[in-house]
Amino acid sequence: MQRPIKFQMIRRNILANMIARAWGVISVYLFVPLYLRFLGIEAYGIVGFYSTLLAVLAFADMGFTATLNREMARLSVRKDAAAEMGDLLRTYESAYICISSALAVAIWALAPAIATHWLRSRVLLPHEMAAAIRLMGVAIALQLPSALYIGGLMGLEKQVRSNTITITTSICRSLGAVLVLWLVSPTIFAFAAWQLISNVGYCSAARFGLWRALPPRADQSRPHFRWQAFRNTWHYALGMAGMAAVSALLAQADKLTISKMLPLEMLGYYTLAGALASAPLILASPIALAVFPRLTALVACQNSNGVRRLYHRTCALVAAAAIPVSMTLALFAGDFVRAWTGSAAAAQRAALPASLLLGGQLLQAIQAVPCYLALAHGYVKLNLYFNIASLLLLVPLLFFMVTRFGIVGAGLSWLIVTLCTMAPFMVLLHRRFLPGELRNWLLGDLFRPLLATLPVVLLARLLVPVPSSRLLTMGLIGAVCSMAVLAAGWSVPELRAEFIARTRGLFWRSYAHQ
Repeated sequence: MQRPIKFQMIRRNILANMIARAWGVISVYLFVPLYLRFLGIEAYGIVGFYSTLLAVLAFADMGFTATLNREMARLSVRKDAAAEMGDLLRTYESAYICISSALAVAIWALAPAIATHWLRSRVLLPHEMAAAIRLMGVAIALQLPSALYIGGLMGLEKQVRSNTITITTSICRSLGAVLVLWLVSPTIFAFAAWQLISNVGYCSAARFGLWRALPPRADQSRPHFRWQAFRNTWHYALGMAGMAAVSALLAQADKLTISKMLPLEMLGYYTLAGALASAPLILASPIALAVFPRLTALVACQNSNGVRRLYHRTCALVAAAAIPVSMTLALFAGDFVRAWTGSAAAAQRAALPASLLLGGQLLQAIQAVPCYLALAHGYVKLNLYFNIASLLLLVPLLFFMVTRFGIVGAGLSWLIVTLCTMAPFMVLLHRRFLPGELRNWLLGDLFRPLLATLPVVLLARLLVPVPSSRLLTMGLIGAVCSMAVLAAGWSVPELRAEFIARTRGLFWRSYAHQ
């Protein structure tokens, strides 16, 4: 029996994910200027290095998070899978303890060498950087298993719960860091110490939330570590581990190159540009994550019509959200950074790299749902092969471009590689999983929001003068972005029809109560 698409649940999960990502945006844009004020641009470069290190070390996940997400979604359609789900989680959890402990020890030992031979600071002393990196290494060792537990909650479609945990701990982490820097010590060591304390709370809350979400076992027995869980999932997990390692290196190669070749100050400016350019994926990720369990269930039930309908609807939603925001921020990048940070130097150095990174990140955001479609089929080779090809293109290009153009060259390298790989990836993916649907994806899901967005953003950039006030500048950019989002959403027939239906429903309910 085929399982129907529960659009109401998907909407609720997307909303929960969007709220979490909205808080992610707010926290970045709210707290980054404060971090810069208390720490300075070089110490903020260490914060950027911490984020890079966390992303690069995602290879230590060994594909467990993605596998647990998929297996929880697959097992959730069975009524007799409670024991198998518990044993799978206990097995992965035990393996993660060993991996995280090894990572903490390794970073602790390598911290002095990183501070002395890798990072190039003009202000911070090597022993100060080494002490902070050691604390950050332990914080990373706690962050990784937190991702495992959140991935399990996502697979069970408990995304409201997972995002509640994420938002709450994120508020404590960001607001607490500002308070520590303000009231205790404005140093990178104090910042790292608070990250460690926050990650202890995050890991504990995520673990408790996932274990509570599992269905009760019929025999009331305790979960056990079972090698069979590895044997049943090793093929998919190995592919996901390879893809995670390559994806992490691909996403962080530019920052690693800058951290080695340029002063720490330039890494700080590039980290600032990267924070602004994260907007497209912040918008696309919650939508893709919300539909992944449902896509997996539909694939398992062999509901091809349901897969096709959900895929196009979600791709159009991603495009309508990501394209207007990305284009607005890219064209107003310098004005936004100036209004955001209050620094003319930051606006001058970070604006162009941010615009280039926004273009590359937008292309990545558009591919988010197609990537999850392949994973829903249990097929990781396509994503892995294209990530490897992108990495092989990106690394030599980075060394050349960063040497010639600095951080601008890094952003341009990322955009060039993404442009070169997107078209063949989308052609091969649709040919394998949704034959005959590439044209509908390109013309319906992608071009409609793009063509609706272009005139709004371009006319605003050309005709509307940017005010000198920081607050008014933010208001102008927000207004342009809102109009572009409305135009893009209106261009998608399903979104337009749903908006009209909901508006009519509200009108008639209001009329009936009069």
